[in-house]
Amino acid sequence: PELEDRGWQELPGCQAVAGPGCDFSSAISEYYDAHYVRVRAQAGPLVSPWSQVLEMVPEQVAQIGPPGLELQSTNGIIKVKVSPPEANQRKKMWINDLSFRYNLVFWENSSHAQLQSKTIFPVDTIDDLAPDSTYCFKVQANLPGEGKQGLFSPTSCVKTTQKVNDLLCATNLSVLALNMKFHLLWSSQENQDVTYNVQYLLGYLKKLNDDYSDKWLSVPRCENITSTWCNFSSIITTGFYYLRVQARQGHNKSCFSREVKVDPLKTNGIGPPGVRLDLSDTLLHILISPPGGAEGEFMRDHYDLSYRILYWKNSSDTKEEVKQKEVKQTIATVPDVSPSSLYCVRVQAFSEPYNKSSAYSQQECIHTPAGTSLPLFIFGIFMVALLVVLVVATLLVFGLYQVYHKIKYVFFPSCQPPLNIEGFGAQPFSSPYLAAAAEESVENCCVIESMITEEGNQIVFPEYNHSTQSSRDSGNYSNDENTSGSKGSKETLEKERV
Repeated sequence: PELEDRGWQELPGCQAVAGPGCDFSSAISEYYDAHYVRVRAQAGPLVSPWSQVLEMVPEQVAQIGPPGLELQSTNGIIKVKVSPPEANQRKKMWINDLSFRYNLVFWENSSHAQLQSKTIFPVDTIDDLAPDSTYCFKVQANLPGEGKQGLFSPTSCVKTTQKVNDLLCATNLSVLALNMKFHLLWSSQENQDVTYNVQYLLGYLKKLNDDYSDKWLSVPRCENITSTWCNFSSIITTGFYYLRVQARQGHNKSCFSREVKVDPLKTNGIGPPGVRLDLSDTLLHILISPPGGAEGEFMRDHYDLSYRILYWKNSSDTKEEVKQKEVKQTIATVPDVSPSSLYCVRVQAFSEPYNKSSAYSQQECIHTPAGTSLPLFIFGIFMVALLVVLVVATLLVFGLYQVYHKIKYVFFPSCQPPLNIEGFGAQPFSSPYLAAAAEESVENCCVIESMITEEGNQIVFPEYNHSTQSSRDSGNYSNDENTSGSKGSKETLEKERV
């Protein structure tokens, strides 16, 4: 009900039209937005109700119109030039003309005509046609990405001419490519003073609607040569190319060969990889060198190579089954090989994305040495390891003990100072290596008391006292004291005699 009241606009040029149709292209603003259309009829003063509303998105319902087609017949071939469907329109539905793919349908204008179809570039040539015959052509523009097929152009017919067989032209062009090394080969019809110039064209230039006749370039080191081959590997990167050979005789006469298309990754062939064998214990190591060697990085990066390995035990007594394994890496391992045996290996490189494979490498063989008992070998390794661990542990324990002994000797000595001076206002003698107060000199004295008896004139030595006194306590012994001591001893002896 809201749509009935507001929002509707009358289409310019579509008011009171007599026919059952109307062109409202001028009213379309956005091709990717939804539009709503309704119609009603009017007869004099009578007006019908509005029709049911039609919802449409122009980009979805629009068809691709017919492209333009121009034909030119020369030297037995037909040159075709196609213009995009909206070439002359100011406002376009499909802005990118390069997204179109053109399908050309042609046939000989005769009673037994057979339709032929070919995908062509906007500027292209059609050869291998019968001379002096009339051929008819029509072309359509398609959008494969969107699943759209356009309308065919009107049919155009043209008569072919007689092809002149120029003996100067190079013929039978072919490309030989292996491990990204590309060579162009051709045949020469004359050998007298003919030089060749090899030219190439970048493939994307043919997708443009412009004339590319002046875009050809010479291949380096293939200019003015007399040989019938050319190495054009230096120009190869990505994309695709067209090559042709220009033959010259003198300064005035020249002739161009037919063009040959080169798509490097599709045209190139993969060579066999290199193989090297190595042994360790009971393992056979297979070391693979990718095709192309060190210079084959471009091929390895784009082909995503894998390797198929064939290996077998070559014995004169028994013939064992050939075993196979596939790897992505350039290193493979075969376990549990037998001692004193001959093992042989062959390797093939292949690329699944391009469905290409190389020939198998040459057969490589290696003889395994006489083996030892595996348990004994393991036991020997264990004993050697155990001995090493014991030696290291012993050295470590000895080193720790020496460190511990030194620390204890320095910081915790076993020799203690005398009790009568320990802690006597001075620092304890905790270590003979630590700084301490200088000791004063000490005198050692010994007093011996003797007793002489009459019987037997024996001399009896009673107990003797050994004392050590510091000069700090009493100083030096006095002679008087010694004298009085002697006198006392004599009086005692006399009393005993009485």
